[in-house]
Amino acid sequence: MKIIRSILFIINVVLALGLVLTTLSWVVEPSKFIYPSLLAFGYLPMVALNVVMVVLWLLMGRWEALLSVAAIAARWTFLPLFFQFGGTTKVPPAEEHPYMMTVMTYNVHQFQGDGKSTPPRDSVAREFVKLVRGQSPDVLCLQEYSAVRGVNITDSLAVMGYNHYYGAHTASNGSPYGTTVFSRLPITFVKRIDHQKVLVELMLEGQRVRLLCLHMYSYGLDSVDFDAARRMSHGEVQESDRRTLTKVGSTIKEHEREWNELIEPVLNGNATPTIVAGDMNDIPSSWFYHQITRTMTDTYTEEGSGMGATWNVGRMMVRIDMVMRSEGLRTLSYRRIKTSLSDHRPVFVALELDN
Repeated sequence: MKIIRSILFIINVVLALGLVLTTLSWVVEPSKFIYPSLLAFGYLPMVALNVVMVVLWLLMGRWEALLSVAAIAARWTFLPLFFQFGGTTKVPPAEEHPYMMTVMTYNVHQFQGDGKSTPPRDSVAREFVKLVRGQSPDVLCLQEYSAVRGVNITDSLAVMGYNHYYGAHTASNGSPYGTTVFSRLPITFVKRIDHQKVLVELMLEGQRVRLLCLHMYSYGLDSVDFDAARRMSHGEVQESDRRTLTKVGSTIKEHEREWNELIEPVLNGNATPTIVAGDMNDIPSSWFYHQITRTMTDTYTEEGSGMGATWNVGRMMVRIDMVMRSEGLRTLSYRRIKTSLSDHRPVFVALELDN
């Protein structure tokens, strides 16, 4: 029994230390030391494993349960970024909030479905148009958008009042491609930051609101990577998994570059109320998330509810599609829409100018 307790104690120390060290993912630049950022991906599994250790020690009536209790308490501030209670999903009446605007961000996956099947793209596009008609946001922030033969999406959206649209990239046929903004509100200014990011200035009741619609660099994970991720989440690491770790590490460093060179210069030094929406391709325990939330507020943490996972591929559920707001705006409601039109789920947020 003593040998078993000794083995459990060593395992517990490793798990507790690993959980505490996820703190470093927020403060250590990935380009200088990548391991804290990689460790941050194991935050939720490590919380669960530390809870298991607490239960085991309590069943044995041992003080060692305090190790995991202390580690969980030290990283408790991460949990609200992954799970929320009591948020508001209902959009309030427009007549009571004249300075309200609704934004829906959605990675439409080029209208190829959720990855579990391969439906015709025109069929998915038609269902997408129905979804927009039913949700009726003021502004659409789309990623992986592309034209579909047989369905004129821009005309269909124009009929619903989305007469303003700009893409961060233009396809050979002249239509927007990739990251694209469709808006019922007038767009008075456009800045294409790169082929995956576009900044627009909207007019809301005579006041300016900036919207940065973006798609961060993708991890490019495949089925081999998903299998590796599942093994690593259970504490198993094989030699072949180095491929996945290298791919993830390179993407994290690319997010650091995107923040430093492209995003932070746009956000800093401008007092205009600003919204950042899109596929962040990063998790709430990441370095990039911490940088952007130093000046922006994650609307999920204000009005979200439940796990809020927006991407579910290979049995991995993560929240990577987000809407951030700056000062000058306040969040009225947050809703994650359940649909199988893409491998992502759309996020619908109601915001109001804080006059």
